[in-house]
Amino acid sequence: MNNSPEQIPEHITIILSESDLFDAKGEDKFRSFISWCKKLGIATISAYVDVLDTKEELQFEMTSMLTTGMQEMLRSFPEDVGFFIYDENGNIKEKREGTSLTVHLSVGFGGRAEITKAINSILSDVKDGKIQPEEIDESVIESHLLVQEEPDMIIRAGGKHLSDFLLWQSAYSELYFTDVNWHDLRKIDLLRIIRDFQKRHRRFGK
Repeated sequence: MNNSPEQIPEHITIILSESDLFDAKGEDKFRSFISWCKKLGIATISAYVDVLDTKEELQFEMTSMLTTGMQEMLRSFPEDVGFFIYDENGNIKEKREGTSLTVHLSVGFGGRAEITKAINSILSDVKDGKIQPEEIDESVIESHLLVQEEPDMIIRAGGKHLSDFLLWQSAYSELYFTDVNWHDLRKIDLLRIIRDFQKRHRRFGK
């Protein structure tokens, strides 16, 4: 299916590294990115911060610092901007319902861990008799995932590889790799990405 020239992706995923957000400039860029998306009419942003595989105690400290900084930043937006912030175990740390745009933020909790958590939750429901094994299908699995919406486009800033974020949900997403580093990303770069999306022929696995 061809995207129309005016079509704006409803859901954009952005993949970042911990170094992208580890200073005030990186946080300010994330704030600007949210504002740009809101003005363009994008309904959902899912953001994943890929944390380096370091010593467990250092990784936990880094994850906590990044999550706390992002919490404070997201709280500062008007009430119409909602958010779901997930901790390193995939549990909701804080949430706020929004009406114009919703941000899903996960620091260090990727797609493989998300699917594993969903399977364990389903097995628990089977054990409790809430669902029968033969009733398990794609919709049941999807209902146990953190993010229900499928991304229209996944953006990796300043990199050439994807993370494992939203593995299930991103099966038919369009991918965009930009050489522009996160700190240097401008609104014009986002507009170029969206124009590229509008020119693509989406097959949805067909």
